[in-house]
Amino acid sequence: MINKISLKTIVIIVLVIAIIALFIFSLGQYNPTEISKPKEFKEDREEAKRKHGWYKVVVKNQKKLKAQLDKRFKVIYFGVRLGLILLWAGIMLGLYSLGLLVGIIGIITYTTGLAAFVGATYFLTSGTYYDLEDFTEEIKVKTENWVYGKYLDLEKKIERKQKEISQLEESPMIQPKDKL
Repeated sequence: MINKISLKTIVIIVLVIAIIALFIFSLGQYNPTEISKPKEFKEDREEAKRKHGWYKVVVKNQKKLKAQLDKRFKVIYFGVRLGLILLWAGIMLGLYSLGLLVGIIGIITYTTGLAAFVGATYFLTSGTYYDLEDFTEEIKVKTENWVYGKYLDLEKKIERKQKEISQLEESPMIQPKDKL
């Protein structure tokens, strides 16, 4: 004999089966980002042309800003690396002036000790131990964040605007009447 099944249970079972069937019929190709496709422009031709021109100006300015920030980052990052090298050279010079450094073996010994000190300090501050390359990569990322600041996603903004420009150029609103 069939047990009494409540209406709630039947509704839940039907919904689950419907969702599974929908997924199977769509073959898993449901993409929620496709739902929010850009809307067609409802403005007149002049408004679309004005928007097209404005986007071109914005992209040009953003590219110029990105070039300036890239140049600034390269200079500052070079300065950081040069500073680390000068710090190492200063420590070696200080050890030499104290008479603790004799020959190339002394430089290698103290450099190894300095690397171990930096590694231990890095381990104590971050909780993990990476090699020196990861440490310098972290310095690079922090410098990049400091230089680019609020413009960190500038490349994505430029790509988005260029995509909108290409959509506008393909739109019939931008095309002259004789091409339509």
